[in-house]
Amino acid sequence: MILSKSTVLSVTSRGFLTAIGSVLLLASPVRADDPDTSIFGQKTQSAAALMGVLYDLKQTQDHQPTGMDPDNYNHVVDAFLSKGWDESVFEAFYQVSRPLYTTQIFVPNMDAATAPEAFGAAQTVKPRLWIIHYKGQVSAPETGTYRFWGAADDACDVAVNGKTVLVANRYDTRTPHMDATWQTTAPKGAQAADDPLIAGSWMDLKAGEIIDLDVIIGERPGGQFNAFLVIEKQGATYPMDGQGHPIFPIFQVAPYDTPELKDIGREPLFSKGYPIWKSYQ
Repeated sequence: MILSKSTVLSVTSRGFLTAIGSVLLLASPVRADDPDTSIFGQKTQSAAALMGVLYDLKQTQDHQPTGMDPDNYNHVVDAFLSKGWDESVFEAFYQVSRPLYTTQIFVPNMDAATAPEAFGAAQTVKPRLWIIHYKGQVSAPETGTYRFWGAADDACDVAVNGKTVLVANRYDTRTPHMDATWQTTAPKGAQAADDPLIAGSWMDLKAGEIIDLDVIIGERPGGQFNAFLVIEKQGATYPMDGQGHPIFPIFQVAPYDTPELKDIGREPLFSKGYPIWKSYQ
């Protein structure tokens, strides 16, 4: 999502962001004055963005039912990760033709119908059993050792150069094979909606070194959805929350002044003022 601070203030004046003291409440994930922009991305392609494609696992490309259910959904995600993030795993399912472009993945708790709506597919994709695949080429702003932290209801997974570095799925959106092939050794982080943030694998990266980045987020049964992706640099200093957890910056590939969220304790706190990653999409 690419909006300037002035844009946020304009939206506030129209009522889509409501000021409460010094805290902003995100009241609508889709801007009525700009239907081309949503919290899942914008329709206009940008060099500084990740491209996202929405798949509906309930139907084929010609809109025939696949018989997908929540358990089989888990196995499709498992197969995608196990096969090195091979997009051919999704070929059997309906792909929304129009992509979106986002600079970050930080989706507060909201109705799962919002994603199909953002992609212009509210009439063809029911709000359950969907996956969004974001991808692009990015580079770290500084040489160092990094890891992602994530949480979602239901799926949030990350790969670098085709190798899984984070599985931050909700506890019931995993398989035994998934758990056997990737596990974090770090303690759980701050609370993010219904689940704590999960730490990814450490990665040694050089400033300007271009890597292939893939992220999937997704919803299984429908209802409420959220997804959060933040980043940590080893050795960096971060503020702490009231429970002693570091407050990491949102992973971003372009500057965006993300509003603070009202429901602290469900949406994670995030730090500002840290270097932004670069995208080569």
